[in-house]
Amino acid sequence: MENRLRNKLGFIMFFFVVFALLIGGFIYTNYTINEKKYESRKKKLETVDYRIDKKKDYIYYINEEELSSDAEIDYKDVVINLESAKVINEALEKENKMYKENIKYISDQPDLTEEIIKYNNNNIFQMTFRDYKNYEFGKYISLVINEYNYSCYSDVTFNKSITYVFNKDENKLLSDDDLLNMYSTNIDKLKEKIREYLSSKQSVIDEVEVIKIDETIDNLEYSLYINEYGKLCVSLLVKTTQVDYNEIVEV
Repeated sequence: MENRLRNKLGFIMFFFVVFALLIGGFIYTNYTINEKKYESRKKKLETVDYRIDKKKDYIYYINEEELSSDAEIDYKDVVINLESAKVINEALEKENKMYKENIKYISDQPDLTEEIIKYNNNNIFQMTFRDYKNYEFGKYISLVINEYNYSCYSDVTFNKSITYVFNKDENKLLSDDDLLNMYSTNIDKLKEKIREYLSSKQSVIDEVEVIKIDETIDNLEYSLYINEYGKLCVSLLVKTTQVDYNEIVEV
């Protein structure tokens, strides 16, 4: 009788220990899993600030100067305030400085007559200059640089567009292929979209189409960026029978 009671007590104790281990293991495992999930979510929510100067915006401007009030031409250097953009900033500043140093003035040119000079804007004979637009959408920041040529013969003409798109949370410059893949498109679809858009803008003068659509697309000069609404945009040079110009098309 005593042995039977001892066996029952032993069985109960064994069952209790096993049960306690199971419960303890379940609680520990569940806590560990939840803790890892919490840490994972916390890491996703926490984003590293990769700005060089934490007190300034991701894109800002310095060395601003008015070169021609008449032609509305300004000089300024752009700063992309990200660690990964240091080399780009240095290159842009160097190019900008070169453009400024190479400005030619009417007063330095021999044999110019008033009949030849159509636009006398602050004595500027010829120069290259840039203007800037920047956009932010979510974790993406875009800088659009439009480059122009100025001449006292023909005023301002568009030269080219340069764009930079960064994932600010990853401190990463995105390539055109990155952007096309993000928006599930490719260069062929891009050209098709451009053709449709330019066809809708086509005009005819003296029975000749003004926009050279085929030439524009066959020699496509373009750059991509993300605007403030999250749309993928293409900035391109449009060839015409008159003056070539810059156009923005949402993809």
